[in-house]
This record gives sequence, structure tokens and C-alpha cells, in this order.
Amino acid sequence: MQQLGINDLGQWEEYRQRSQLAREKLSVDNIVLRNEQTPEVSNLFNPSFCALILYSTISEYQKKARSGMFFTLLYLILPVILHHGTRSRINSRTNMIVWLQRNPDALVGFPERARSLVSYANEAIEFLIRQQVVKIEGGKLAIDKPISKSRIDKYTAADLEVADCINKSAHLGRWFFNMRSDESIYAAWGVRP
Repeated sequence: MQQLGINDLGQWEEYRQRSQLAREKLSVDNIVLRNEQTPEVSNLFNPSFCALILYSTISEYQKKARSGMFFTLLYLILPVILHHGTRSRINSRTNMIVWLQRNPDALVGFPERARSLVSYANEAIEFLIRQQVVKIEGGKLAIDKPISKSRIDKYTAADLEVADCINKSAHLGRWFFNMRSDESIYAAWGVRP
């Protein structure tokens, strides 16, 4: 457990229970079996890529908040960032609520997208913990070992869309910080934790 950045059995049990609950909420109809995925889908949902998206959001949030991000918010990141139509219009200079009012189509299908990506978010979270990049502190995920900007730049250099995902996930971190309440963020996106 120490290797995973979890300091006590209570934190581990809390993490596993949340992970299991999230998996149970995932509709069987939305699951794509690993052996049935196309190479494009497998690459898109690669745990290290999804982990880098989560990392970018957590990192930006933590810079502003000086503490980790609420664990429950992690499940909103991938459905926002991996949806091209939503990601392409994100602008953190605009308040998230105002942005959602101007872009109501971003909410269409969002609950289903969020449910279908829970297992990928769980894999990405586990990847970050195993790599000792993040740790769980009081129901929040906090950066424990930052990834150097040069490593991120190297990863994103070959693909503009990957770079856009990482950039826009940082915008999402600023939005989440500015909202100050995970309940308000969930309500704005029309879902419940």
C-alpha cells in the first residue's frame, strides 16, 4: 500500500469502495470488451494517456487550491476532454457556468458519456497511484511526484490533438477550482456523484 501512495488501510478501503461503486454504476450496455476494441479506441483509452489528462487537471487545480482535487471530480474529466466537440470550445477565461449556458449542447449525452468512461478513469487513477505520481489525502487526489514539463512536451509533440487534450484539461482544472464546490460542478454538468 505504501507503494501506491496510500498511508493507511482506511484510505485504501475508501478508494477501493469508491472504485467498485463507480464500476457498478457503469451500464453493461456501454462496456466495450477489451478484445473487441479497435486499435484507435484502445489508444484513446490507454491508461497512461488518460492518466496524463487527469494529471494535468489535478496539477492545475492543485496550483490554485494548494491542496488536492476532490476524488469525485476525477470522473468528470475524461467525458469533457475526450469529447472533441466539447473540448474544442473550452476556454477557462469564461466562467464554467457562463460557458455551459453558451454551449448547452455540451450537456447532451454527457451523463451517458460519464458513465461509460468510469472504468477508464479508474484505470487512469490506479496508473497514477502505482507510478507514485499522486496520493490520496482526505478524499482528495494530490500530486506527490510532479511530471516534468519537458516529459509532457515530449509526449504531446507528435500529435496536436493529444497536446490539445492536455492543454484543455488544465483549463478544466481552473474551472473546477473557481467553482469551489464539487456538488455545484456536478449539478452544472447535470450529473450526480
